[in-house]
Amino acid sequence: MNKKQRIRMAFSCAAALLLGLACMALPSAFCTLQQARLLQTTHARPAEENALSSQGRENGLARLLYDRQFLAGSTPEWDSTGWQPLEQTEEKQAQTIRAAVEQLQSEGLMSDTLAATAYALLEGEKADIRKTALQDTAGFMRYEWSKEADSLLLELGPGGEVVRFQWSGASGQARAAELLEGYKRFLQVTEFSDWQDLSGEDGHLAAAYSPAAQLYVYALDRGGVALGAEHKTTEQVATATNEKEGAE
Repeated sequence: MNKKQRIRMAFSCAAALLLGLACMALPSAFCTLQQARLLQTTHARPAEENALSSQGRENGLARLLYDRQFLAGSTPEWDSTGWQPLEQTEEKQAQTIRAAVEQLQSEGLMSDTLAATAYALLEGEKADIRKTALQDTAGFMRYEWSKEADSLLLELGPGGEVVRFQWSGASGQARAAELLEGYKRFLQVTEFSDWQDLSGEDGHLAAAYSPAAQLYVYALDRGGVALGAEHKTTEQVATATNEKEGAE
């Protein structure tokens, strides 16, 4: 092999080596360019099922109850296994319940007569009273104190929000619709303008639902008095309404 042939062969080998290196670099360069393109592209976030509206997120109670169910996985049902005993003395329980009763009384959601009966229960002989105190994973607290025909049930949010109150016994209050409006003001949820009336026909149950807040609020004046606020999806409300209509 003469000198000219050796030079040509060396040139061919060098060209082949450069071509091979270029081919090896192409996938890496392509991936880099593709990654840069993806990072610069705005992608629509998949819609979260049953997501709370922006207006609902801005309301403290609506957000609290929504997060309780979808983030903490806790539910308000009384027989839920998510509740655990609350480590709190009976004196502290009585103080907490009394503070909530005083709030409801000052807002006109409990008559003075009913409040006096509740205070008498709290101040009665502790040995004669059945007491339960529970807490769930979202920080909600539930108290149930009862004696003979009188029974008081209270559920508070982590910040002391009265999300459920029930007094079983003589109430002297037959004004569910008025109680509901007062309770909505008390909860600071009157900002929502899409409330749907879900009240009972007999006038003893006043209830309303806001799709924007995914919030169901009710007041009951039969056999005592009951107030409550729960998170419910529009599907849950539609299903409950259809089942009620089917039963009728």
